[in-house]
Amino acid sequence: MTNSLSKNLLRSKTGITSEQWIILQILTRGSKNQKELGEITLKTKATINSLVNYLLKAELVSKTQSKIDKRNMILSITEKGIKTIKQTDNHALNSIKKATNGFSEKEITTLNKYLTRIINNLIDHK
Repeated sequence: MTNSLSKNLLRSKTGITSEQWIILQILTRGSKNQKELGEITLKTKATINSLVNYLLKAELVSKTQSKIDKRNMILSITEKGIKTIKQTDNHALNSIKKATNGFSEKEITTLNKYLTRIINNLIDHK
């Protein structure tokens, strides 16, 4: 799935990878800190840091200090990031359509439930 998404994102000519696209997608649903992004994506702190640094340099995300904890930095998607997501939507949708070809809506819903359970089992709940 990641390979298919990466190939389709290359066609979008936005210059983002599938991992960067996932971070942007998450941030379209609300601001997060890097730790939260790591927990959601199951990526290491170093990997998230690298992804975020690229997105910051490309001005696709912004970083602001948390009002609750001044040591915590909150990441938000920028207007440029939203524009990039809109540019890549059809390319990502093609990957999803290809991956779920032949599945009924009910099967896709069931698959999503199972995948969510698997991911939740893998998350290190402290």
